[in-house]
Amino acid sequence: MTPRDAGGVALHARTDNPVSVVLDICVACGSTSPDGPDGLRLHDALAAACAGEPSIAVRAVDCLAVCDRPVTLAFRALGRWTYVVGDVPASGAVTEVIAAARAVSRSPHGVPPISERPWFFRKGVIGRLPPEPGSLAKVSEEAHE
Repeated sequence: MTPRDAGGVALHARTDNPVSVVLDICVACGSTSPDGPDGLRLHDALAAACAGEPSIAVRAVDCLAVCDRPVTLAFRALGRWTYVVGDVPASGAVTEVIAAARAVSRSPHGVPPISERPWFFRKGVIGRLPPEPGSLAKVSEEAHE
């Protein structure tokens, strides 16, 4: 059975499986332009850019409750640490967000080296959450390999 998150997105712990990283993007974040809130614009740009990227799922989240740090997003992967990052620009950061998602995917524990984190990731971390309890044994084993 394929593990799924609460929103039904299939999650996989290995990078050779279809989805390695889920990008949760707050679509209510930021100022509103005629094209919608900044978060929605970033979500739409990332969804389009990742359409041919089967290892990255892009998901809209109504609110991540970090309203003073728009745009906020989370990098999530099964069995790995989750990062919540704020102050991501609504435009001009799509390539960097995708690079960060790939770095999270390559890391066996979800903690990419600082050198692989774009500037917004290095400066904008709001929090880091441990892997889900059921996946801790796997993460611990990988850390010792």
